[in-house]
Amino acid sequence: MAEIIVFRSGEAPVLNYQEIESLLGAMGRDQGLRVFERVIFEISDKLCQLELAIHEGDLQAARRRAKTLRTLSPQIGLECLAHVACDIINVIDCNDLANLPVICHRIVCLGEAGLFHLSEFPRVLSDW
Repeated sequence: MAEIIVFRSGEAPVLNYQEIESLLGAMGRDQGLRVFERVIFEISDKLCQLELAIHEGDLQAARRRAKTLRTLSPQIGLECLAHVACDIINVIDCNDLANLPVICHRIVCLGEAGLFHLSEFPRVLSDW
């Protein structure tokens, strides 16, 4: 039986709060928060779909999910996630499949940490 080694990621997401402020300024606070929360949900959903597609070996679905993450993430200040999504796209395009699980693990850890930080943002705004 193979031994599974789990690598912990200590990478902290860099959040661009100016992007969120721009969103809220352009759409108004209430509508902006609805869009913000919807994008958080979509990113969470796409991260799960990406991980599943990679696990199942469906590279075209994984590439589509990574492209969606690359587009959505900067809208709520997660440019770091968009950069890792680009790495996934490049690895798939170069057929460098040996590195794909590592980058997938990185995007999942970074995405979870970023979404966790951002999930508090609407509550902080409502306290103002």
